[in-house]
Amino acid sequence: MALIQPQNSQHFIGENYQISLNNSIQNLLDTVQEPHFKISIFMSKFQELLKVKHDPPLETIWFYSALAFKKLNNNKDEILEQFSATKSLFKTITSCSASCSSLKSVALVGPVVYELCKVVENLKGNDPGSKKEKKVVKEIKSLVDVILRYVNVCVFDNVGCGDELIRPFVDLVSVWIGDTGSGIDEKKRSLRGFFPLLSDGIVEGLSGKVCEVCELAGAVIAEMFLLRMCMEFRDGVSRKVLQEELRVWAVGSVTGFKNKIFFETLVKMLLDPTLPVTLLLSSEDEIILRKVLYDVVILPEYSFLKPDRVAHQPSKQSLAIARLMVTYEATEIYRKEGDHTKAISYINAFSASHLPAELIKWVNNEIGTGNKSSGPNGYSPKAVLKWIYNLEDQGINILDNDMSQYRARLVLDSLETDNELPDFNRKKVDTDVLFYIDNKGDEEMNEETDAKNKPMSDAFVAAAHSLQSVESTGKRKRKARGVGEKKHLKFRKHSIIEHSLSSEDKFAALGEDYSSSEG
Repeated sequence: MALIQPQNSQHFIGENYQISLNNSIQNLLDTVQEPHFKISIFMSKFQELLKVKHDPPLETIWFYSALAFKKLNNNKDEILEQFSATKSLFKTITSCSASCSSLKSVALVGPVVYELCKVVENLKGNDPGSKKEKKVVKEIKSLVDVILRYVNVCVFDNVGCGDELIRPFVDLVSVWIGDTGSGIDEKKRSLRGFFPLLSDGIVEGLSGKVCEVCELAGAVIAEMFLLRMCMEFRDGVSRKVLQEELRVWAVGSVTGFKNKIFFETLVKMLLDPTLPVTLLLSSEDEIILRKVLYDVVILPEYSFLKPDRVAHQPSKQSLAIARLMVTYEATEIYRKEGDHTKAISYINAFSASHLPAELIKWVNNEIGTGNKSSGPNGYSPKAVLKWIYNLEDQGINILDNDMSQYRARLVLDSLETDNELPDFNRKKVDTDVLFYIDNKGDEEMNEETDAKNKPMSDAFVAAAHSLQSVESTGKRKRKARGVGEKKHLKFRKHSIIEHSLSSEDKFAALGEDYSSSEG
């Protein structure tokens, strides 16, 4: 691939570069809505800014690619043409960011996801059985798979995680959305429109302060992940088979990405009453997706989330509280539905994880040595949450603002405890809903629990390494599905990268169709 080569220019040394970039962005934003806006003039300016930096700021590539896309996609209403322009946008971005840091390369894919969601939305009302629609859906899935492979290659490390955006994120969004308005509510709507598959809380988190590249990258991964899962609901596969396949694929993907911000995004979105996927799914399918995600974030024990591997303390505490709340709420949902087997599986997974001990240690450190608490009455999610709420009622601030807003929704039933479930043997819970990942060496798990969970643990570890659905589960499982459930999903394989990243690695992930230069 022919890349944009850096050139020497005294005009763009040191602070002069950032001044020139900021001026170019502001001039663009001030004039982009004018009827006689000249794209070519601004493209030349941003192209010049691209050439003089080996690793240009995110904004340079972001605005250049936006201009290139607008020039290519001007007044295109035909859906295949819209998709073709989106595909070209992805090529432009990957070409320009070949020498950029890992997370910057991922964050820059955000506009591609935005345009893909628009293409998918435009499919509504079309005949799902038509050749044209089938072709578009197939092309979209293919591009999403390529992007996920690209992301998987890029996120093997946290290079670029401390980088901050030069401009407010709303400025970056406005070049895609258009005029974002001057009011706070208008800006929020614009940001929400740019991330249609993310919750309001996640989007506001990107705009309410200085946005870091790693935060934007985590949000982009979450949207791609959700878009891929939502697209599978269009295939007509039985929902029972779909849930199983999505769960395997999703656990493998989370394990492969090893990205804490992406995982935290999924968890916090599950704290909202509904997932923001109505653009793509019916309300019934949203419930199915939510239950798949409950399994994905609650049951496995991901090694990249263990306390010694999460360096940022406030973020680590916020995620731990969010996981506690999600686990409790999911347990209550299944309990009320009468699925006590699944409810117990969530309680057992939480109790056997590192989370209870981590939360107890952190809370005791927060309240100080003079106010040592007796601790929760057990390690279940309800017991730990009750303990924290009781401390809050005593005037001890444990929850941050983000988590406090969810407390009102999580009403704890003081008349029922986790030990008052229907009378059946907890040790006989179906092992199909008990699986763990990367939890070898967990000293708190006894030998009996290890032996009970080993079959599914092994299966999901294998799935994590292949990052694809398990297609050889045996004749017994296929027969059990029945005649009407023969269709089986096939997910593209994404290899887990274990070596230093180079531009060649990125291009190898793209494949021949996406590795050509956009001149």
